[in-house]
Amino acid sequence: MYTMFFTITMLASMALTSPTPLPSPVSPRAAPQASDILLAIAPSSSSCANAPAAGECATAAQAAEYLIPAMAKYEIYNPHEIVAVLSVIAYESGEFKYNTNHFPAPGRPGQGTRNMQMPNFNLIYAQSIPELKTQLAAITTATSTSGLSDATLNAIRALVLPDQYSWASGAWYLTTQCSSVRTQLQAGGVAGWNAYMACIGATDSSETAARLAYWTAANTAFGIS
Repeated sequence: MYTMFFTITMLASMALTSPTPLPSPVSPRAAPQASDILLAIAPSSSSCANAPAAGECATAAQAAEYLIPAMAKYEIYNPHEIVAVLSVIAYESGEFKYNTNHFPAPGRPGQGTRNMQMPNFNLIYAQSIPELKTQLAAITTATSTSGLSDATLNAIRALVLPDQYSWASGAWYLTTQCSSVRTQLQAGGVAGWNAYMACIGATDSSETAARLAYWTAANTAFGIS
């Protein structure tokens, strides 16, 4: 039970006690346990054959290499929170096949990451990553996306699309933008899930059933009844 939870906890402990930084991505040795869980949540992520968006698809095994350190980086260890974040990523990325918004074609400028964040949050996210400071300053010094061109929005998005940032977007969003609902989410149950959905702006009733299905699958994968 909670295989991925224990794996993440172990890696976090290693990061705290090791004299050298935890590598990113982590050793593939840790990935198989997590990839099995990700496959249970996103069954089509076993392969990227005939992927709809060139260069954007990732398999469960590839995703696991980055999701494990992402959870550790943002100190998400509660299984209910992990389940919630993973289920949103699975839904928003089309089971890891998309890294940018494509719908309706050609897609919304600036929207992307595996959490499919809106442009304004991608700006805030990029601002929070020290190693992107110089690159971001070369694109814009704006503190909001209001009035920015599509090209600028896409350039900001491009900064956070690499794997080490894109897969961590969901964990970042929960801990920085949805901290007010974490206690409810950590308690488990539909009420906490609904609070999280409201926080991320997932209030479209036409999407509720699909989102809930991924959340249910994630709970089952983690052995949460």
